[in-house]
Amino acid sequence: MAFSWLSSLNPINSFPPYHGPYPVGTIDVEIPASDLPSPCEVPEDAQSTIAFRIFYPCVAPKSHEHNRPVRWVPQPQRLTIAALMKFLGLKDRTASALSYLPQQFYYIKLRAHRNAKLLDAPTSNGRWPVTVFSHGLAGSRNSYSYVCGDMASNGTIVVALDHRDGSSPVQYVRGTKDTQEKCIQAIKISHEPKKEVYEARDKQLRIRLWEISVAFEALMKIDQVVAVENLDYNTGADRKERVEVLWQFGGKLDLQRAGKVSWCGHSFGAVTVAQLVKTIYYSGERTAEDGKPLISPDKDAAILHQITPESPTLLLDMWGLPLQSPDQAFLWDRPLPSYAAGGPQGSNVLSILSEGFFNWKANLNVNKHIVAAPSRSWRDSPAHRPANENGKPLPAWTRLRDQSPGQDSGYASHGSTSRSPSASPATSADRAAPERQSAHVFYVEHSQHFNQSDFGVLFPWVTRRFAKAEDPERILDLNVRAMMQVLRGSGIEVAGDNDQEVLKQESGIHRWVSIPLEEEVVDATGEGAIEAIDRKLSVSEIQGHAAPTDTTREGQREGDALEM
Repeated sequence: MAFSWLSSLNPINSFPPYHGPYPVGTIDVEIPASDLPSPCEVPEDAQSTIAFRIFYPCVAPKSHEHNRPVRWVPQPQRLTIAALMKFLGLKDRTASALSYLPQQFYYIKLRAHRNAKLLDAPTSNGRWPVTVFSHGLAGSRNSYSYVCGDMASNGTIVVALDHRDGSSPVQYVRGTKDTQEKCIQAIKISHEPKKEVYEARDKQLRIRLWEISVAFEALMKIDQVVAVENLDYNTGADRKERVEVLWQFGGKLDLQRAGKVSWCGHSFGAVTVAQLVKTIYYSGERTAEDGKPLISPDKDAAILHQITPESPTLLLDMWGLPLQSPDQAFLWDRPLPSYAAGGPQGSNVLSILSEGFFNWKANLNVNKHIVAAPSRSWRDSPAHRPANENGKPLPAWTRLRDQSPGQDSGYASHGSTSRSPSASPATSADRAAPERQSAHVFYVEHSQHFNQSDFGVLFPWVTRRFAKAEDPERILDLNVRAMMQVLRGSGIEVAGDNDQEVLKQESGIHRWVSIPLEEEVVDATGEGAIEAIDRKLSVSEIQGHAAPTDTTREGQREGDALEM
């Protein structure tokens, strides 16, 4: 009884059990980028290695077998905690001193088994579905371990990236045969919408998209049982010998079927995922006049052939500012690939907001614009891209044609996978403007931005006391339930029964609220799209042309609170 009373005073919680039927294994991976095929030009300030953590369904070690703990705070622990405290605004000396005090941090363990044996997949093709996860600001591959682990417990292999773009408090890059080890410190970038901020976020996104594309090349090699050098030793303090387990993933990853890999991220990670699938999918349409792309995939890049309209896209509390970069107006003007001709028309798109981000109306409308169906038909057209009399291609916006329902008003085909090879020519009925529909958008009442990371479940007393966030475990459970159902609806075999209720607009699930896309969705296609959305969201007020409104101040507070 006394122990229970003392435990209730501890501000740090342990991770609750996962909800799926499978035990979860994990392995840390860091591979020299030079050992992998280059999917594109290497961006400025990209690092020499690619790092990620794999969460996967495993065979739980028996009681007599060695079962090493997986620590939530990565090594070196004290320096990592000090870096996080500095990221949150403490002075260097104070952060270093305080890093010695909270010893409870050092003993937080993931509910996962390090280097455990991969479970045989019960799927029809004997392979596990794969989800790639991108973290937000102040995050890392560890910061979303509960969501990633819970997804793995439900039957998907989750690859959680470590982004070395300056968005983490600290990142450690191991040395290779050609490079020295190094430490990447956090880069402080304002949340104000101005030119230098957009450019800085675009630079980070170029690194992130390159990292994901190279990590995908690594996964292809691992699945093909091609040996790769894992620089991460995966050892613990109590056992030093190295254990190699990547070989067991050979032939077990569902990577060969286009459109079957899921793309998921939180906050800036959700931005990363949205820009990734659009940049890759529309890469064949982009010209020099459309500005510098976030990534220009080579024609044989593995990721180019994976992303299709059928690719599930799972966006957790997406942060809108980086999406509005004027240099990426090309992407802003285009819907998610799901809405291409022959695609699932948004049924494989899920956006889950916290109540805090739902109440931030400017950000809410950006989210709606990104995930909603376009207001005009975006069907592929057999017409060539328009050109002037000298044969030079005209700007992208000129591809919009007659808005009449009886006319094709879509974009010229870029010749990739936007139409199924077996699709018949579009009829006039097909070309009519489709209903605005399909993407699943929800928020959870009494939730805050950090509730989709580990922070809410580990620090429930703090989050309840200071942020009025309730039931953190239930919030994450609803997130994962919805994500798993979207995968089921996309024809991806995961554990559990059909859970259609969680995606219904009137589900009756307590505090699970559907967000209608039809209200206040900005029609921002074609020329002047960025300007149109700016007017709708009153961005000019944020930029100092008028006194800030209450909504603006709320949005700025949310922007300042993006770090966890």
